[in-house]
Amino acid sequence: MITQNARYVYLIGLLLVLMWLVGGAPAPTPVPTVAPPTAAPKPTEAPKPTEAPKPTAVPTVAPTATAAPKPTETTPNFAGKTLNVSFFAFNVDLINKNINQPFEKKYGAKIVYDTGNNADRLAKLVARKDNPNIDVVAFSTEFLLRAVEAGVIQPYDPTKLKNLDQLYDWAKDPVGNRMGVGYTISGYTLFYRSDKVKEPITSWKDLWRPELKGYISLPDITTTNGPATIVQIAKAWGGDINNDQIAWDKLAELKPNLITAYKNSAELITLVQQDEVWASGFSTFAWGNLLNTKKPLVKVIPKEGIIGFVNTLSIVKGSPNVDLAHAYIDFMISQEVQLAEALDLVDSPSNKNVKVPPEIADKLTYGDDVIKALVFLNDQQIASKRQGWIDRWNRLMAK
Repeated sequence: MITQNARYVYLIGLLLVLMWLVGGAPAPTPVPTVAPPTAAPKPTEAPKPTEAPKPTAVPTVAPTATAAPKPTETTPNFAGKTLNVSFFAFNVDLINKNINQPFEKKYGAKIVYDTGNNADRLAKLVARKDNPNIDVVAFSTEFLLRAVEAGVIQPYDPTKLKNLDQLYDWAKDPVGNRMGVGYTISGYTLFYRSDKVKEPITSWKDLWRPELKGYISLPDITTTNGPATIVQIAKAWGGDINNDQIAWDKLAELKPNLITAYKNSAELITLVQQDEVWASGFSTFAWGNLLNTKKPLVKVIPKEGIIGFVNTLSIVKGSPNVDLAHAYIDFMISQEVQLAEALDLVDSPSNKNVKVPPEIADKLTYGDDVIKALVFLNDQQIASKRQGWIDRWNRLMAK
């Protein structure tokens, strides 16, 4: 049995050898073409770092709360300093909201105001010429020229006013030699009570209507608008600034119809509120407060035009706070402050970047129709006539 089995094994082996020699036997099991599990990928085949999934992108614009200001934009710190400003006695609460509070918060300095009309405040500056107690003063251009002549104003430095280029050209240097910056424009025109005046007023001539007797007010001659009143009356009756006799003749006729000559806009507003004035000449910067009386008032663009006035800010000669004074002026002419003042109907903007909605524009010295109607008087000419007109007015009113 063993021999027989061995013979079978021998024959099978021989047969396999023969099949292998002629290629008919199955090939040995091939070696896998894939790398053995232990074969690590070559370093060069590893994913490159730049091909790795990127983390969530950081916004290209940093949040404003974390953005550090540029060195050139660093806000000066005037903590502990006091800025003394000579200003108009009007809209005190709104000026405090729009100017004083944000300025003091930004710069750390305190603002102290000395208020009054142009004439009174100029007299104070001249009286303290050798020992000034005011740093910045607000004037109409006529009174600014008088202050320059009195030697109480020093030029501003344009390099310290970053908002200067945003102003209209007429506001950048209204009297020359960098003696002041125009921070607002106002107009001098007429208004009337539509419930009391039957026929709309269209000219200064209309103030002589019989139904207005006892309900008319005009600004006193010593105010900014006093001389402008003489010019407008002269124009209405055929004269002009150099032919003003007709104005004085007509004023003599109108005097019995006047309830009073007001000294400032606050006084006029009170007269309107108390139903004592139905028509008057007024500064457009007071229009918002006049409307707040809730009387049915109509603003007029008269045939004689609207007298335009630029109010200015200047640095008082001898001020110990020149840098702080520049900061205040620059703040006042900034787009943000000018917009806030315009929206609250305090001042019409001199910053050309300020845009206001139509319902606000109608209440300001703003817009094409109003600007085209503006007439600017020659300040030098007015200044030369002012004292003579004051004397003549006082004699007339004393009769």
